[in-house]
Amino acid sequence: MKKWLSNMKKETYVKAVIVALGILIFGWVLHYANTDLPGQMRHMPRMDFERARVLAIIEDQTVVDEAFEAVRRGNMVIELELLTGTYAGQIGQVSYHVSPLFQVTATEGDVLSVRVGRVTNTSFDVLVHNHERTLLLVGLVVVFFLALSLIGGKKGFQAVLSLAFTLVSIVFLLIPLLVRGYNAITVTIGILAVVTVISLLLIGGFTKKSAVAIIGCMSGVVFAAMLATFSGHVAGISGFNMEEAEALLSISMDTELQISGLFISGILIASLGAVMDISMTIASAAEEIVTANRKITSKELFKSSMNVGRDAMGTMSNTLILAFIGTGLNMIIMIFAYGVTFNQFINTDLIAIEIIRSLSGSLGIVLTVPIVAYVASKMMMTESGTIKKRKK
Repeated sequence: MKKWLSNMKKETYVKAVIVALGILIFGWVLHYANTDLPGQMRHMPRMDFERARVLAIIEDQTVVDEAFEAVRRGNMVIELELLTGTYAGQIGQVSYHVSPLFQVTATEGDVLSVRVGRVTNTSFDVLVHNHERTLLLVGLVVVFFLALSLIGGKKGFQAVLSLAFTLVSIVFLLIPLLVRGYNAITVTIGILAVVTVISLLLIGGFTKKSAVAIIGCMSGVVFAAMLATFSGHVAGISGFNMEEAEALLSISMDTELQISGLFISGILIASLGAVMDISMTIASAAEEIVTANRKITSKELFKSSMNVGRDAMGTMSNTLILAFIGTGLNMIIMIFAYGVTFNQFINTDLIAIEIIRSLSGSLGIVLTVPIVAYVASKMMMTESGTIKKRKK
């Protein structure tokens, strides 16, 4: 008993040291990535986006336009009070145009997002930017996290921590490093590897199940990267073919951003969630199978894991492909409406990009299944009470 407690204390101590070192290293990298960032469009004039309350509608010349699904168009003049920023408390009138593409029809008491720009040392101008959505969006995030924690219990709370770590890693680590000029594919794979390890350890703990899922997940992501890189090279697709390429070129003039690898980077980030999902699904199923049947052989476990994976990969691939199609749906409708021929359609940059994205990510999912099943069939068989091979 004392020996068991001693081993437990030693194991806990080792885990604590690993976690502490990991936090220190991550904190240092995070600090480095966000210190002395280059450029960031410094030549652009300073614009602050603030909150403002509509005090009164001075003039409303908008009318319903039946030709555009009954949306409103016309001019509005409103009286605003700035609620935040340097000029908080200032009151003034603002006129703006309402159109089918800019539907900000204000009413008294509304809170709007406005753009405030300094004209001189004593004057400034205000432009209506959009409806103020911050409280709504933050509220939805809070509700989502609460629901995940309350319904999921401990696992749900661990999932919240995992999601928070993923968002911090991408927003405050990946993006700053890309702006610094680091190779997009290398940095993305490295950061996603860390995200995968931390996320799966948070969800599954320091267990063989987590180890199996981590190995399978990273293998699937690497396969997706290899396929996307090869396909993009053959098809002549790079970051410069993307819709945002022109804006990114402007940003690269003030920073060290490398655009060419962003195409692959986006595919890896988009496919990670689905690959992680199917990896943990198979690993968890394999663990349950071994727990229920201690005499199962490695071959039988592999077969059972493959059956679980086959059921899961169909829906996972479907989810990924539909997500990619959804992002390009508007452009696809436009191409279809203009009567574009199939040959022209399939060779359009946008369509080729979406096809490569969808199939690369989906193939990563498909290849993850046998990898996780195989690794599980080997690693899970060393559990206490199981035998590696059934004697004849």
